[in-house]
Amino acid sequence: MTTGRIVAPADPMSAGAVSEPALNVSDPSEATPRVGSAAAVTARQRPPARAETQRLYATDWRVFEDWCRQQNLVPLPAETATVAAFLSEGATTLSAGALSRRAAAIAARHRQSGFASPVADPAVTVILGAARRTARPRRPTPKPPAMLVRMAVRCPRDLAGTRDRALLLLAANGLGRAALVGLDVEHVRFSATTAELSLNAVGRQTSEGPAGEGRGGRVVVYPDSDRAVCPVQALRDWLDTSDTQFGPVFRKIDRWGTLEHRRLGTDAIRRILARRTLRRTARSHKAPQRIRDGVAG
Repeated sequence: MTTGRIVAPADPMSAGAVSEPALNVSDPSEATPRVGSAAAVTARQRPPARAETQRLYATDWRVFEDWCRQQNLVPLPAETATVAAFLSEGATTLSAGALSRRAAAIAARHRQSGFASPVADPAVTVILGAARRTARPRRPTPKPPAMLVRMAVRCPRDLAGTRDRALLLLAANGLGRAALVGLDVEHVRFSATTAELSLNAVGRQTSEGPAGEGRGGRVVVYPDSDRAVCPVQALRDWLDTSDTQFGPVFRKIDRWGTLEHRRLGTDAIRRILARRTLRRTARSHKAPQRIRDGVAG
């Protein structure tokens, strides 16, 4: 009976073993480690970006490639210092959002090519964090006076609608949000035809519009021949309907239609504008149906 002999595996360090070739550090594609198998599987499982996002990423990547070509640097795989220099230069002209998108485009292209993302390095994240901290908040574009007047005309005759009509018509005449929410009844004086507002009486109002807020003195609101769009009449109607005799002019109304004594905030005016705009859009979308049904608008 012949007994099998177990042969020990050859020592890879022995003279007969063939060693793996060393990495060629002059070739950046060999010097940069590829993403590991587990990370590669995770990258493949990422949901595909939307078509618009892919288009923007492609544009950002071309910008990065062109910049690297001008600097005689390698874009793929890019060194951390290369990405940091690119984003630092872009931070002088780009918004924080655009800068973050360019970084995301660079990271996505590296993952797609099997390379580790250089964007995760602290040298890059510090630049993005600084851009976000110094970014100026976007201010909403003020609506044109003609649009504010159209929104005011469409306000219903209930309590909230009467308040919003006066607010929108005063805004159409140049009063800013801070001036509107800071206005008190004690700072409103009606003459035979006008309304005189003391916008700096309590120091809450700031300059936001051409009506003179923040410059001191008084602002005179003039009437309109059309009572439906007259800001003076709208303000009178609101004060009479709400029986507001002192304190904040524009106050909150809860979900049950109860008038509160608390004044509106500037963010509440933003929500009022959004709600009235939405109702105007919804009404315009329903108009063709009413015409087809033969119902008067």
